[in-house]
Amino acid sequence: MNYLLSQGQWKVIANKFPAPDYETTTAVTKTDAEGTHTETVADTSKPPKNQSEIDSWFDTNDRALGNIMLRLHPTLATTVLNLLEKTIEENTNVNTMFASIAWEYLEATYGKPGIAATYKELKTTMDVIIPGNTDPTLAIDTILIGFTRMAASKCAVPPHLQAMILVSKLPHQMSALVQSICQTDNIEDLKTDDIKRKAILAWEQRGPVQSQNNRPFQQQPQAAKKISAVQCSGPPPIFSTTTAATSTRGAISREPEPSTRRLERRTRRSRRNL
Repeated sequence: MNYLLSQGQWKVIANKFPAPDYETTTAVTKTDAEGTHTETVADTSKPPKNQSEIDSWFDTNDRALGNIMLRLHPTLATTVLNLLEKTIEENTNVNTMFASIAWEYLEATYGKPGIAATYKELKTTMDVIIPGNTDPTLAIDTILIGFTRMAASKCAVPPHLQAMILVSKLPHQMSALVQSICQTDNIEDLKTDDIKRKAILAWEQRGPVQSQNNRPFQQQPQAAKKISAVQCSGPPPIFSTTTAATSTRGAISREPEPSTRRLERRTRRSRRNL
């Protein structure tokens, strides 16, 4: 159906072909049990005024029938083709294969969903969770679409029961809204559209954004940020007042202690005196 709608071909399924509109009429004399009388009938010797519209309709019908047949299993396509040929044989005023006849046969034979499909739709609808920390519009629309599909499967849920199911799925952040809805006097007055509108308003009027544990985020103090993005490798250096000595082979020599310096100066003085 959706594909035929997108191609502009659904009109031949939903509507019959346009009736010919002849410009002129002619008088025909007929004789029956009541006698002889004259009737005025359309003059079919000339084409109708809407001939182009009729031709366009039949072209669209052929394309729609072709699209339907291409998407059928070969066995089922043969069954539909035999049905269309039988229709032409039984009706002398029908000389073409109508896509609407094929569609009506397929819809009557295979268009009824089974219990498994209905159960799957119900299970999917009941498993939807309306979030409390995000916009609930998508979740609510999913639930309402599920109710619509169940109605198409001839398993419609009553409107007031739909409203109660929707209320039961509202998150605890909307507990005030649930209490307000439960104060309604008549259950028949509950409407899913009103509940959806109130839930969206409750979400839009929410407080500060909440975290996963439903606690408001605390505003963190602002801290200075580094201007450079270059990161130093390793831990920061540690400075000491004393110089560290290394004992690597052939590398930096040890710095002499203060007492050693005094001994060297005394030795140099004694050598000068000699």
